[in-house]
Amino acid sequence: MSRIDFAPIAADLRRLNVGAVREQEPMARHTSYRIGGPARVWVGTESAQGVVNTLEWLKTRQIPYVILGQGTNLLVSDRGVQAVVLSIADGLKDVAIREETMDSGSGVLLTKLSHLAARAGLGGLEFAISIPGTLGGALVMNAGAHGSAMVEVVRSVRVWDPVAGVRDIQAVEAEFAYRQSRFQRSPWIALTAELVLHPRDADEIRDAMRRFMTHRKSTQPVGQPNAGSVFKNPRPLYAGRLIESVGGKGWRAGDAEVSCLHANFIVNVGRAKAEDVLRLMRRIRCAVYQRYHVILRPEVRWVGPGEGGASATWENLWYEEGVGLTEPCE
Repeated sequence: MSRIDFAPIAADLRRLNVGAVREQEPMARHTSYRIGGPARVWVGTESAQGVVNTLEWLKTRQIPYVILGQGTNLLVSDRGVQAVVLSIADGLKDVAIREETMDSGSGVLLTKLSHLAARAGLGGLEFAISIPGTLGGALVMNAGAHGSAMVEVVRSVRVWDPVAGVRDIQAVEAEFAYRQSRFQRSPWIALTAELVLHPRDADEIRDAMRRFMTHRKSTQPVGQPNAGSVFKNPRPLYAGRLIESVGGKGWRAGDAEVSCLHANFIVNVGRAKAEDVLRLMRRIRCAVYQRYHVILRPEVRWVGPGEGGASATWENLWYEEGVGLTEPCE
């Protein structure tokens, strides 16, 4: 692909008047890992229409882009992102509750949605209180915790489709599965979602939410920069238990460390780089594979070289880094 001159792109985006536009914006400022090189252009949209207008503008000009929520499930390359990073957190934040239905923008934090549902006496989102990040990211990953997941509450999603524009899809079309959805395999962008909840005693809701938060704080490194679970559970097994069993807790690579509280978390204990996290991930995958012949699949999403028009795959990344998929050891 020919080299893109992003300076005029940034200038044109400013004239589009959709929100803040910054060049060479450090992605470490926008990820829960506090890791990541500069985005060539970063756009902070301020309205739902601004999100759609920006997407349409980028599509028409075939400019590579990456969608950013709260950056809670991302590992961004130290080399940065040679694309436009479109932050939707402020542009898609409206919430409306009608009887037992909640309509929410995909930029709204799950924790906020849990609290709003509780105040309305609606159950179904208690599990989400312990999941960092936005609704949009939760839809992409079919995020879940405590035995529940997004698939159980989503009725429909309004998406931006680069072919058909803005349209509504039913939950079945999103093809939710364990930590998967069609959003990972298609260019659709989730704008809003309709969630179906159910009446429940407010005290029961708050009790459940307190239990879930207490559990999270006692079992996960809440106070340290991290991106949540690094690997998907190879069901019926648990990635954290496998990693712990091979002695992974406390392993270090630079300032990246396997959490001593939960082995499926890698934390940034100082100035960790994406390269440090990758080194630990490769060491973990190799150790687990050698002992159990189980291949751990990353849950955290890679953002960097290869992103944009077509998302980079972890499989390609492993090969680039010298690690095959069937034999995940250096």
